[in-house]
Amino acid sequence: MLVLDTAPSAAGPWAEAVTEPSCRLCGARLHRTLLDLGEMPLGNRTIAADASNDRPYRLRVLICDECTLVQTPDVAEPAVIAAPRPYLSSRSIAAVTQARRHADAMRRRLRLGPDSLVIEVGSNDGILLRHFQASGVRVLGIEPAPTAAAAAAAIGVPTVVSPFNTATAMDVAVRYGCADLVVAKNVLQHAPDLFDFAAALSSILRPNGVLVLQVPHLLSLVQKTQFDAFRHDSYSYLSLRVLEHVLRSVGLRVFDAERVSDHAGSLRVRACHAVAPHAARPGLKAVRLAEIPSGAEPEDLYAGFAERVGTARNELRDFLNTRRLAGRRVTAYGAATRGCTLLNFCKLTTREITCVIDPDPAKHGRLMPGSRIPIVPFEAVMASPPDDIVILPWPNIVEIGLKLTPLRQKGVQFWIPVPRLVRV
Repeated sequence: MLVLDTAPSAAGPWAEAVTEPSCRLCGARLHRTLLDLGEMPLGNRTIAADASNDRPYRLRVLICDECTLVQTPDVAEPAVIAAPRPYLSSRSIAAVTQARRHADAMRRRLRLGPDSLVIEVGSNDGILLRHFQASGVRVLGIEPAPTAAAAAAAIGVPTVVSPFNTATAMDVAVRYGCADLVVAKNVLQHAPDLFDFAAALSSILRPNGVLVLQVPHLLSLVQKTQFDAFRHDSYSYLSLRVLEHVLRSVGLRVFDAERVSDHAGSLRVRACHAVAPHAARPGLKAVRLAEIPSGAEPEDLYAGFAERVGTARNELRDFLNTRRLAGRRVTAYGAATRGCTLLNFCKLTTREITCVIDPDPAKHGRLMPGSRIPIVPFEAVMASPPDDIVILPWPNIVEIGLKLTPLRQKGVQFWIPVPRLVRV
């Protein structure tokens, strides 16, 4: 495990408080709100049973009328908002399988071999890189969380421990060289400075190399009314249009794009240096048309979104109140950030949901922030099963459903809350 003591490249826009925030991409004043979720604690953590709630921060999502970036304004320095303990991706069987397939596909498509180098930004515990490495391809991870980087190092995946910015990228380029393939999956939305992050990606990519970038797709968030996907530590919610603008500004060109099912709808793009010989693929045009159909305007995408969110919240609250009055016991599954946003926005407590089941032993005996609902292991509910379970990380319902099969066999009913309450 390699440690770089590299500080962020700039103080960031949080250093100067202003009444009307500025767009983190183009600097224009932000006047339009997509959704205001109110005051709530940081959701990417849990709290001790005897602790008071963390300080709440306003969570609102704004739209820039100039560049169309959808974003959260800064409420605190990134170090405060960052997760204290990252989730290790290899704990998910589905994630491991998906990583292997993606690595195999990229290796064959780009003809990567022993002389190639693959760099992953936000490499977590090495879940993706280990599959390239097993095929004889050289790899390097860049991961800011020491615990995740240590897990990667333990399985032999070389990992630089550092936040990712242009300073880190230049150091990596000098010490290890540039990459034939750079992968950045679900990390760009957590970067306060989009341009610096993109410039860093460009600087570690070889002249004919390929960048694979994946983010939650704004189109899917809005279409599926995913209000639970908004969080303090995601600064941007990205469309292909904005991604192309950001990458173009640092000399990169998107030549392919596709919508994938990860996390209830993600956007995966492939990019290269502007003069690299990678021809545009049909998927690029298809995603452009999906985002803005012929004759439509960008703002048409958001029509009715806040109203649909209000309907979804009221429907869930009515359901839980009806269940409670009928004497049914309701629990939830998944002590993750999505669940924290949903519980606090819907103002749910132990009155409606008795506990949250979670497989992570480190969370057992702790509380969900804000709602203060206790987190318990699976075994705690087996002896006396609830009547209903609301699946908070509902995009993973297939994998979660398999884990909860013993409870289904006992007659427990499973529900997903978004985009509309549905029994599964």
